[in-house]
Amino acid sequence: RMPDNFLDCVITSPPYWQLRDYGYEGQWGLEPTYQEYLEHLWSLMDAVYPKLKDGGTVWINLGDSYSTQSGTNVALSKGLDVKHYTARLQNRGESGKLIKDKNLPNKCLLLIPHRFAIGCIERGWVLRNDIVWAKRNGTPESVTDRFSKKHEYMFFFVKNEKYHFDLNAVKDRNEQGGRNPGTVSDFWDIPTKPNKLNHFATYNESLISKPILAGCPEGGIIYDPFMGTGSTAEAAFKAGRKYIGSEMSEEYCKIAEKRLKALTSQLNLF
Repeated sequence: RMPDNFLDCVITSPPYWQLRDYGYEGQWGLEPTYQEYLEHLWSLMDAVYPKLKDGGTVWINLGDSYSTQSGTNVALSKGLDVKHYTARLQNRGESGKLIKDKNLPNKCLLLIPHRFAIGCIERGWVLRNDIVWAKRNGTPESVTDRFSKKHEYMFFFVKNEKYHFDLNAVKDRNEQGGRNPGTVSDFWDIPTKPNKLNHFATYNESLISKPILAGCPEGGIIYDPFMGTGSTAEAAFKAGRKYIGSEMSEEYCKIAEKRLKALTSQLNLF
């Protein structure tokens, strides 16, 4: 329902594949194959493209998965009884388990973030950066035959060669001339944020504020298609930007509305 050439910036983190059940019909992330999951994400990027201004920017945070995961992992991640969880999915016409790709060996990292990025390039997007978000306090993994994953990716896309990007807004001015922080540095070494809002994937504001300051002009409109409990909205308002969010979970919408009502009242925005 948005007009074309409307958004200045899109910042979001879609549900990761085969990781969690958010408890509502039509959710993304529980597709039986990672290919179907990627098709959903690409359909989002196709829909965003005409709505984004020619000089707009898009920032997508995405994590990876392994070929040996299944819907059972989703149940365990939420502390649910596996049998009851699987039965609920079967009642919805789903198996609760992934369809194994015969071309992939067991335990193989799927490289979903990079498959996603390559598909976006093939659809006309310009990929400017693949930023490494270092998560030193990320969720512990009980594995002994590989290293624990302590990073995710933030992809920075644009539509054209010319676009809004304010490096001065985020440069380290403590050094002579101010340095470009780069894609792998202390600048992106950001711990995950303790969660008190009943949402497993709460952003740390320090992570979101950097794309906002660099990739969206003051007063510009930021859109988050997976709003969750409103972390991007909060960071956008604090930075003097406008915001639109979409969220399928009624529970998260209520949390976000309560959170943002308090914030906007405090900032005298409305």
